[in-house]
Amino acid sequence: MEPIRILKIFLYVLLDLTPCLILALSPFQRHFRFSCLKTYLTIPLLFLTVFICRLFAVQGLPAAKVLTILWIGVYLVLYAACLKLPVPILLFVLLTILNYGSFKAIVVNGLSYLLPFSSIERYSFLSSILLLVVYLFTFPFMYQMMIKKISPLTDEADNNRYWRFLWLVPATFCLSYYYNLYANGGTMAFSSKGSNVFFAFLYNLGALFVTFLILQLLKECNDKLLLEKENHHLALQSIRYENLNCRIEEARIARHDLRQHLSVMQSFLQSRDYQKLSDYIHEYSSTLPSDSPIVYCDDYALNALIVYYENMAKDHHIRFAADIDYPPENGILSSDAVILFGNLLENALESCIRAAVTDPFISLHIKPIHRMIIVALDNTCTLCPVPCKDGFTSAKESRMGIGTVSICKIAEKYRGSAQFELKDNVFYSSVMLNP
Repeated sequence: MEPIRILKIFLYVLLDLTPCLILALSPFQRHFRFSCLKTYLTIPLLFLTVFICRLFAVQGLPAAKVLTILWIGVYLVLYAACLKLPVPILLFVLLTILNYGSFKAIVVNGLSYLLPFSSIERYSFLSSILLLVVYLFTFPFMYQMMIKKISPLTDEADNNRYWRFLWLVPATFCLSYYYNLYANGGTMAFSSKGSNVFFAFLYNLGALFVTFLILQLLKECNDKLLLEKENHHLALQSIRYENLNCRIEEARIARHDLRQHLSVMQSFLQSRDYQKLSDYIHEYSSTLPSDSPIVYCDDYALNALIVYYENMAKDHHIRFAADIDYPPENGILSSDAVILFGNLLENALESCIRAAVTDPFISLHIKPIHRMIIVALDNTCTLCPVPCKDGFTSAKESRMGIGTVSICKIAEKYRGSAQFELKDNVFYSSVMLNP
């Protein structure tokens, strides 16, 4: 092969590959497994693989198709080795870039056929110039999508369950691209027809629109989850504030009552009836609450939540029992635990307050079994909620309660389940978490 021909291929591959590598790496530098220098040293290996593949393809060697699959495999392996990101996210990014690469190759070759003074040659200086023109109009949009849409979503751990399926969207478009290209004799033959180029343009536009829409919906989902967590943190702070106010009010009442007790004890002293004084002090001491803090678990937020609802239950003369074995490092976020147990206890408290019985109760049990967390909460319930598709309707509204929906979502997030049952004026709530 002539040196000038090799130079044309080298220049085209260089211009073709460099922007795609920028799209693949630059938005995710904070996720590099190695230093920037070591990561970017893998680029020459990938470039060499692609360059050899193009040389074989130009010469019409049978190994060209095998090498094409090889360089895509090398691309995936190097990307997974260099970035600390879940594999589904890597697949989504790489397949999106591969689709973009197929599109620009079709457009460049289509423009080459349209120009009357150009030769029908894929690797030429004119092709390199046309490639730069296509990049000039399309690359800024792709780069902005990587920076503003995909990169922020990679920091959210809650998205992993979505990425497990989202990568199939660009994979479907990628398979369709390669099938149409190879079924029509390759990129050059496919691009020789203006209708094919127009179809590829519309197809890529639709693929980008679907990708953009998915990323936008995922971002809105993240924003909603973040807002929900912030609201529950604010609710927890409100609980602490109400608890503090209750303690202040109890201290004020205790100071008032203490003056009355001191008056009684003073009268016993004046009459020198020390036995009655001793009996009265003993009786008064037995009515004082314990000064030791109540600790159900090591999770401070969750413990404060349970103590708050225990105090609320006692204020409404509701029996409260809790058997808590909640491991400190169990893989469940504290904010999610507050959402889950807050909704369970709030629903149970409201149910007991509305119950027309003399001895309502709340019984909470949390136990670890193997790697799972099992939660069982039983409470008095005399108002029969209406069963619906996913549980029971709210007693306040004719639809499924928001608290019940939140409980089910948390259970689903941790690969578990939530079940609710009403039997003999007792409402049974069971939640299994598998973090």
